[in-house]
Order: sequence, then C-alpha cells, then structure tokens
Amino acid sequence: MVPDEKKLQRLTAAAKMYYRDNMLQSEIANVMGISRPMVSRLLAEAREFGVVTITINEAGSAQQILAERLAARFSLKRACVVPSRGSSPADGNGEVVRRAFTLWHDELEDTVFTGVGCGYMVGLFSEYTGSRPSEPDPRQGEVFPLIGGIKASFRSYHTNELVRLIAAQSGMKASYLYMPALFDSEDEKGMYEQTEAYREIESRWNSLETAVIGISNLHASPDLATAARFGRALTEERAVGRILAHYYDMGGRFIEPRNDIAVQISLPRLRAAKNVVALCADYLTPESLLGALRTGIITHLVLSDTLADQAVQAADPR
Repeated sequence: MVPDEKKLQRLTAAAKMYYRDNMLQSEIANVMGISRPMVSRLLAEAREFGVVTITINEAGSAQQILAERLAARFSLKRACVVPSRGSSPADGNGEVVRRAFTLWHDELEDTVFTGVGCGYMVGLFSEYTGSRPSEPDPRQGEVFPLIGGIKASFRSYHTNELVRLIAAQSGMKASYLYMPALFDSEDEKGMYEQTEAYREIESRWNSLETAVIGISNLHASPDLATAARFGRALTEERAVGRILAHYYDMGGRFIEPRNDIAVQISLPRLRAAKNVVALCADYLTPESLLGALRTGIITHLVLSDTLADQAVQAADPR
C-alpha cells in the first residue's frame, strides 16, 4: 500500500534529518514531537517505500557511490563517506567524528562492551561525545581502553580520559587501565601482566564487541618506541601505518616487534570483535588507509569524500 502525501512528507523529513543531517534518533524525536521508537519505525518505512533512495541519494550520490565501492572492495559492513566541508581540514574531521558518533550511538546501540583506541580522531570523537547532553536513559554497557596511556602532551593519547568522557555522556560504566602503553623491557611488562589490574582489563578485551579506533600514518607523533620495539624492521619491511601500536605494510601484513613491550589488545582479539569502527583524518595518506583496510580487521569506516576518492583510485588504478 502506497502511503498518503502527509505520511510521505513525514518519512522524507525523518530520512533527511537522519541520513543527510546526521541527527540522532533522539534528536529527531524531539523535533518531530514523537517517541524514539517511532523514529526508528519511520526510517524503516522510508527505506521500504524508497523515500531514502529518491530523496537522500539524490544529494549525496557521489558519497554513496564511494562508500559502496569501498565497502564492496574491502568487505566492510559499512562505509560512511562525508563531504569535505569548508577550507580547513578540521571541518572535514568534524564531519567524520559526528557521523562516527551517530553510527556508534544509533546503529550499533546494542553494543554492551565498547573499546576505545587513541590518537587525534579518537580524541575528537571522545570530546564530541563528552560535549553532548547526558543521555536521559543511561546506555547499558561498559567502555574501556584498548591500549595503555601514552606519555604525550596530546590529550588524545590519555586513554583513561577518553574513556571517562564517553562514559560521562552515555551513562556507561567506565573501566580504566592504569598502565603505560610502553614498558622499558619485556620482563617489566611480564611482571605487570601477572597483576589483577591487567587480568581485569584483559577480561574486558576478551568481551570486546565494538572498537572505536583511528588509523595513523607511519611517522605520526608521538613515536611509540619504534626503535626499541622494531629496530630497522619498519623501514626494511616497508611499514605504512599503524592501528593502536600495531604497525602494518601496504599489503595489510602486520610487522612483528622484536621486543614486545606494548600493552594493548592483541591482534587476534581485535580481529574477533564484531565491529571495528575506524575514523580517518583528512591528513591520512591513501597508502596508510589501504594498508589498514587490507588487514581485514576494520568492519566500519568513516572518512571524507576526498580521502575516499583517493583510496578508491589508489586501490584500483587504471
């Protein structure tokens, strides 16, 4: 049955606010004066009757095509491509963060255990989350770091603080990791791995459902003790980037450290997570992005249309 004109207008309004304006379902509910479950129902009906295809894709067709190509090429569950707005990279990065928040908050709302990485984009994500009004109905679940704290002046590498910001807004329980990301030796790290604090965070990692991480260029600051951990291996094996403190090459192969002194979730455990959401900054190189995608770890990707186009061209050169 085809809906009447008034119903079509409601479906279109809800779809525009959600897909085009990146509004949360709770925000749409306030604007339209309806309940959040009703918003979910309207969005489902909008897809059923083709309203989203007719209205939303008309304005965002270029981004949609790029997203579909990336998702198909790298077997992603979802790729979200946002427009590069304004003349400043910060504008595009802000769009990425807002879209990533909507993805995590609305589309992955059933997640109970969320792990958080570190770095510039994850820092922006946490700050954006923390700046929003507290949830009227606290979200059930737990949020925790995926890597220890890093001694840097950048707040985005203080992992416990990033977790605190997300927990304060969402109402989720925060679990902290009071350990550095890098120890001086494998023996020292081994001693800490025998502590109750480490066993507790390891149990959280074993329960991980959704990871929110960034992708970093090879020479991104701060340096994560690369000389002590890898010697010349990163150069000899042509590393192009890192996820957390795991470095990889252009083909998506992770490079084994010679000295394993980093406290972070293991690659097998990260790979086993149901959702791994990667946020990409405007300054990320196509090589770093492609290498990360080829690892097979990432399931959800959020990036600007400029970077998406560069990645598509680099992945399938003519």
